[in-house]
Amino acid sequence: MWENVVYTKAQAKYKFQEIEAEPENCAPRQVKPPFDQLREYIINEKKSFLMNDKMKINSYAFDLHMGLVLYSLLNDSYRFNERLAAQDEIWRYLSLEVFPDLVYERFGINDQRFYKGTRRIWLKSIWWYIHLSWQGTEEETLNTLRDNSSDHILQLLDRSGSGGYRAELTRELMRQYKLYSSSKVPELFRRILKLNTARLNMIEPSLVEGGIKTYVDDLFKYFMNDA
Repeated sequence: MWENVVYTKAQAKYKFQEIEAEPENCAPRQVKPPFDQLREYIINEKKSFLMNDKMKINSYAFDLHMGLVLYSLLNDSYRFNERLAAQDEIWRYLSLEVFPDLVYERFGINDQRFYKGTRRIWLKSIWWYIHLSWQGTEEETLNTLRDNSSDHILQLLDRSGSGGYRAELTRELMRQYKLYSSSKVPELFRRILKLNTARLNMIEPSLVEGGIKTYVDDLFKYFMNDA
């Protein structure tokens, strides 16, 4: 199914202009199978989330919930993987042809979130956030990420390093950040990511004695020892 998705940036721009002209009516009239079932499931999840009056669509809680749902559904039922997730063409199609109303409800008329920003396309960003933070189960991942914010999503995705994303490393980093997030070190997450980016130019984490776990532990200790 994914090999049949052909959606250029020019097509995306044209579709976005149509949405921009009439955003309140941007819900697709018809979605091609099998994406119609994907849409039905995701939209039902959105409605279920908003049944709680305390939950808002313009929130990190919504990003996290929909990210977990999207990640599990695509991976388990649609044979999704990192190779496909790296293709903006797929995310542009999903954003503009399958879920334009959902993206609009979350971000309004924002071309970066629909198709233009490689690391800002909303559906893409929440999938990668979950993927890079995955703790083995949906429950454990939720527990690890629940106290974060939308800013954590942007920071994590913006600091991929020269070699690209390293899922095993970022998953350990997110696991340990959960343990240290209540510390009094200001902007700890940002500092850890910057230090990691610098060290990756000189150190291969998997070759450190103790492996990736020890490497990440040392990142946090660098700031904890001065706290």
